[in-house]
Amino acid sequence: MIESGIILVGTDGSHRARYAVLEAARIAQLSGSPLRVLSAYSPLFAIMAYDPEPPKEEIDRIETLLEDSRKLIRSTYPDVTVETSWVLGEPANALIDASRDARLLVVGARGQGAVHRMLVGSVATKVATRAACPTFVVRDGDYDREGPITVGLGPEETSIGALEIGFRLARAEGATVHALRAHQHSAAGVTNIPEGHRRDWMEGEIQKSVDLSRGCFDQVQAKYPDVTGEFVHLQAHATDSLIDAAASSRLLVVAPNGTSMTKRALGSVALAVLHHAPAVLIAR
Repeated sequence: MIESGIILVGTDGSHRARYAVLEAARIAQLSGSPLRVLSAYSPLFAIMAYDPEPPKEEIDRIETLLEDSRKLIRSTYPDVTVETSWVLGEPANALIDASRDARLLVVGARGQGAVHRMLVGSVATKVATRAACPTFVVRDGDYDREGPITVGLGPEETSIGALEIGFRLARAEGATVHALRAHQHSAAGVTNIPEGHRRDWMEGEIQKSVDLSRGCFDQVQAKYPDVTGEFVHLQAHATDSLIDAAASSRLLVVAPNGTSMTKRALGSVALAVLHHAPAVLIAR
């Protein structure tokens, strides 16, 4: 699924973290990779210049939830090599630091409250934005395991990386790839522009962008002749199209927009699907 290397998953013992642990273990077994389960303790006094040693009851709680994770993994994926550890510090920062030595980071989406139940929590958002490796943000099992792996394409160079990961995932899981290119300008209503030079120019620019994305798709697909792939262009809003596609996909793969100095910033489309799609992989 992902090249050999450590699969990293964060847990705080919550329901969604438990599901993230299981999903990370599944990926580890599929790829033959070792799995590291990491938890973090962030004391109330973290704003001070030092972090106090956690009380014994907190240490016992953390070690218990890590042991529970080990038992869960062994009962479901007994062949996976598991390492567990915990660190003192803010959870998102701990996962970001650990991601430098990982091939993939898996984290649960822990949005809280009735209004925010479909939103990703602050830890997942921060990790997905700043992690050094691809980051898989998963809510629960509410997605189509038999569906394709949908890759959201844009004009940025980072789309090639998203395609590469999408095809590798599809090969490992025996899935198909659905590459989706949507245009917000088209959604705004090219057909409403009167015929003439402006409309011809707009349609020409859209076609150039589509051809570029299709060329990237063809280039990557040629490297995976055993994987069935489909390129789809929609005249619709990119965010809406990807969220709609996520409901019938086993996974949605998107990439940072590549416009920041570090090329790690998540654009508005990536952030939106991160908050609303059931399973999203941020490609890096």
